Amino acid sequence: MALIELSPETPAPPAATAPPPAYYYRRVGLALALLLLLALGGADPAASVLFQRVGEVPFATGGDFQLIGGVLYTMDLEAEPRLLTAWQAEPVRRLWSHPAGSGDDPFFVAEATADYAVVRSGRNVSVLDAHTGALRWTSPVPVQPVSDTVAYVEEEIFRPGTEYDPESGDPGQLYGTSSAALHTEPAQRTELRGLDLATGARRWSLSFPGSVFTAWTGAPGNAVVVLTSDKLTLLSPITGAVLRQRPVPRVDGVQAEQGEVVGETVLVHYGSFGTGGPVVAYALDTLDELWRQNQPDPSGNASVCSGLTCAVTSDELLVLDPRTGAVRWRVAGTDVFAFGPDEVLEVRGLSTPLRTADAATGRPRVDLSRWRFQYPVQGGQAYLVSSVDEDRTTVFGLLKRGAAAVQPLGRLPGVTVQCQAVPALVACRMGDVVEMWAYRA
Repeated sequence: MALIELSPETPAPPAATAPPPAYYYRRVGLALALLLLLALGGADPAASVLFQRVGEVPFATGGDFQLIGGVLYTMDLEAEPRLLTAWQAEPVRRLWSHPAGSGDDPFFVAEATADYAVVRSGRNVSVLDAHTGALRWTSPVPVQPVSDTVAYVEEEIFRPGTEYDPESGDPGQLYGTSSAALHTEPAQRTELRGLDLATGARRWSLSFPGSVFTAWTGAPGNAVVVLTSDKLTLLSPITGAVLRQRPVPRVDGVQAEQGEVVGETVLVHYGSFGTGGPVVAYALDTLDELWRQNQPDPSGNASVCSGLTCAVTSDELLVLDPRTGAVRWRVAGTDVFAFGPDEVLEVRGLSTPLRTADAATGRPRVDLSRWRFQYPVQGGQAYLVSSVDEDRTTVFGLLKRGAAAVQPLGRLPGVTVQCQAVPALVACRMGDVVEMWAYRA
């Protein structure tokens, strides 16, 4: 809300030379009545303009739900077989239902586009028509859409007979990242395949020795990052063509073990997962080396740093400059999430918002201590925040990127702490239903 500062030098109006006519008092009376109505009874109607109930859908006990785009997906985990149902939000209506391929966990919508929903059920992945729920094709490994028409899959190939039997309890190193099965030997190779999202038909295929790390960098037309033990490669997700490539040398005699894409930087980690050791940063656009350093052992620190370049010590998060690796600022006892290019959200216990802060300095910006829970709005432009008042109603506000304060939205009758948000729409579990509310800034 904009504030207009009135100058102290504003002159007073001239004195009236005669009593105002009768109609003047009638107008003043009407104006005062309107102001009193807005001040005393107008808060709820004003809030309802910003926060309006759309409708509700049934929610099975022990189930789950996901809000993706303008579609609400509910998962009935106690049905036989388990059932995924898609609901249109505005107006609320059931679109379709799809039975799970197995009773194994996990069971959720892994990705969704305007036309397709990628559903994970145990080890199985099903690609469904988002409009009808019809099965298009299946995959034994995760499917990553990169546009409305193209996806890619990553499949590790192991020597036959090396699958680990969890009932045996045998000790030793286990291997496997792209499927639920673990193996007692490393992968012989990894196949990366580009697929037609509508049919699953192969567009391109590449093979890499051993296991690899892959990440899609964002919007359609961007690259797939592939890290092997000795190379860093950018691929076109449409054709599989190599866009850029560079060798990744050993550091201190150790080969690269894992990768991470943070903003415009690729981080290559050496050593075992979850331990300290050498880290080398490369620019995503050129693959030029930016910096390298030895990072500390993070053992004992459960704090999360998401979307930022960080080093984790046993008791602190060190937020680093992504271009130089220099320490910008440090924080202890909180989780830190990137909130646009120059702002962060500090959270405690992954759910309780504390404040926003300047990404370069850590200087606090917006105090969020009045709020109890935060829900990221898909797209990264905002967070929905909530708290429970003494009258047992849930109050919501909208924290927009770069804003100087939280914008109040409205309230729900009752207590809810299980919500998901997309631009202009929020879904919350309220007992045995999921309620949807439309909001606007």
